[in-house]
Amino acid sequence: MAAASSLKLKQARERLQRGDAAGAAYLCEEILRSAPRNPDALSLLAMAHLMGGRPHDAVPLFEKALAADARNGMVLEHLGLAYLMLGRDADAEGVLRRAVSIAGAPPSVAMRLGIALMHRQKHEEAIRWLRQALARDPQNVDCRLNLGRAWAQSGDIAAARETFQGVLEDDPSRADALYNLGVLALQADDLQQARMFFERVVEQAPDSADAQASLGIVLQRQGALSQARARFEVAFRLAPGLPAAHEGMATISLAEGRTGEAIEHLRALLTTDATHPFALPALASALFEMGELDEAAATAERACAAYPREASAYSTLANVHIVRGALDKAIATLETGYAATGSNALLGMLTYQLRQACEWPKWHEAWQKLAPEIDRSAALGSPFWLLCEPTTAKQQLDYTVRWADARFRSVTRVRTGKRAERRHPRIRVGYLSSDLQEHAAAYLIAEVLELHDRERFEIFAYSHGPDDGGAMRPRLRAACEHFIDIAWESDDVAAERIRNDELDILVDLKGYTVGDRLTIMARRPCDVQVTWLGYPGTTGAAFMDYLIADPFIVPPEHEHFYSERIVRMPHCYQPNDRKRPVGTLLSRAEYGIPEGAFVFCCFNQPYKITPDVFGVWMRLLRDVPGSVLWLVESNRWAKHNLLDVARSHGVAAERFVFAQRRPYPDHLARYKVVDLALDTFPYTSHTILSDALWCGCPTVGLCGETFASRVSGSLLTAAGLPDLVTYTLEDYERLARQLATDSVQLAAIRARVEEAKDHAPLFDTRGFARDLEWLFISLLRA
Repeated sequence: MAAASSLKLKQARERLQRGDAAGAAYLCEEILRSAPRNPDALSLLAMAHLMGGRPHDAVPLFEKALAADARNGMVLEHLGLAYLMLGRDADAEGVLRRAVSIAGAPPSVAMRLGIALMHRQKHEEAIRWLRQALARDPQNVDCRLNLGRAWAQSGDIAAARETFQGVLEDDPSRADALYNLGVLALQADDLQQARMFFERVVEQAPDSADAQASLGIVLQRQGALSQARARFEVAFRLAPGLPAAHEGMATISLAEGRTGEAIEHLRALLTTDATHPFALPALASALFEMGELDEAAATAERACAAYPREASAYSTLANVHIVRGALDKAIATLETGYAATGSNALLGMLTYQLRQACEWPKWHEAWQKLAPEIDRSAALGSPFWLLCEPTTAKQQLDYTVRWADARFRSVTRVRTGKRAERRHPRIRVGYLSSDLQEHAAAYLIAEVLELHDRERFEIFAYSHGPDDGGAMRPRLRAACEHFIDIAWESDDVAAERIRNDELDILVDLKGYTVGDRLTIMARRPCDVQVTWLGYPGTTGAAFMDYLIADPFIVPPEHEHFYSERIVRMPHCYQPNDRKRPVGTLLSRAEYGIPEGAFVFCCFNQPYKITPDVFGVWMRLLRDVPGSVLWLVESNRWAKHNLLDVARSHGVAAERFVFAQRRPYPDHLARYKVVDLALDTFPYTSHTILSDALWCGCPTVGLCGETFASRVSGSLLTAAGLPDLVTYTLEDYERLARQLATDSVQLAAIRARVEEAKDHAPLFDTRGFARDLEWLFISLLRA
């Protein structure tokens, strides 16, 4: 029997040497049926499993073999190799240290110990063992490559590069050396060099899934998304489930607006690594975008726990709380996130949310940290958040240009070259927005769309927002010859659709407000691209050609504060809808207003209210007997904090009335019982002011330098009421007090406001439509 076993062992070794792992395994299993503890058969069978790519099956067999001979160097080495293949690096280190201590251990043991140590971030010791192995076996290319990787991980990039280049000098066909040089270039953000190396690898080794995926990563970062996608698809064919390909495809899908597709790839990544550092926070963000709030919150919480320094996880969790109306939880999340990460983006978001809550002491503390970053950072969050802060127009421009460059740098255009010749009898104008529903922007623009000259203009509306079921949506549909819902289309598909519609002018109505799709505009689907109405500031984006303003909003001396070319409406940049209905007026008691009280109001959102302006309001309440201040109850935290501040000014809570959310016509009716509306600053009243004037309510405005701080001045001027525009806080307070205490003067002003509805340019919607059309014609002649 012993002789038969010896013969089978010999045959098994020969089969292993020929690469016949299955045949060797069969012979070893025959031996083990009669001698289950035979160490040679155990180790040979383990080697066969290892050769067959089954390290899980090999490990217990090697361990049994070691029970019979604990100092078998060959078994120790290959058990260490199996552990390495399984990612059990600590176990590999342990057995390989035992193997290397045995006299006569081959250089391969030192090399594998070096690899295990490298995987465990023990770089200096890893380099020492790899150099020792290489000294004994200078021709071992695998050892040289691993030494290069160890140098790279230790931070000695020059030594790593020299090592890989040395391998190439000896053998230019070594694709693995080229690949490692590509990795070094990619880590150094040298995308051109990385692309060159990976393209050479793919030429030499087209079946390398890692190389295909790495080339895809480079192409994706260069903005060549379609080429990158093709590389990742090749990588998937070669290695289904390859994590790098899933990550790359998820990144591209997110960039293209294919959120559902991105979620599939992110989930696939998490099946192989439940706390993948990219996939976990990215999945949370994608789920939030899809409205899956419960799962988004749970995933974001997991990401915060796994990666407490990952800012995006806190941002997503805070956004979930905001949507759910839990502003206190959102602020707490952002405070925790900022403390853990030091992220300026979280600090910017925190500053804005503290404004929403009118949590002014905390806001002041956060602003003191944020303000110095505005002039040097590109990562404070959306430029929208800066509009309500004490920033200059130059600061807003500089920050927005940096932010836009970072956001849109990798976007690939769908249209390049010179302006195409017009091929249609009418001028084709497209409007892009998510607000084509019950929204302030829709209230302003609806009648303009209805009044466009259909003989000269063909109107397209591209909606990327939800249909809220309100009355405005069908009205807008009827106003546009083409109303296209692109809410579920990717940016690429939407941009291609718009390009195929052969527009002459594309107008974005969102800017950097919530839900923007400027990534569509960044793809350049139209030769003439315009920003208008929705965002009171510059986009800072090279793909935006024009910004529509007016002589007051952007006087000539302010043009250098905008990246776009300024084109002006003759009176005011903002249109108005003369068809907007005003609801039934209720009694003062039904509004909660005392009879005989003088009513100040400000229906702006709380983030626009600043301590300085609120201080003026408190002095007015003290100085005007029987007066009350009517505000919007946007959230309970703002209400509580405002009342606290009021008490510190000696003003009782009874002097305040808080308005609940009501249908738009009913909201407009409120202005009929208001005596004087008060502006905010530096983010002044926009649609709110138009509403007040339309309803005959005088408003005192305060004007500054930035776009957002000049809108109320523009509206009042276009309404024929320039004397209600002030330029300092002192003049603002003085005029408001004067009107509140002089009933004759206030009555005269109110009469002028009423008259403006029928005579002022602000409410001449038909004239506005004609002026806008002439502006569009001038753009095509430019």
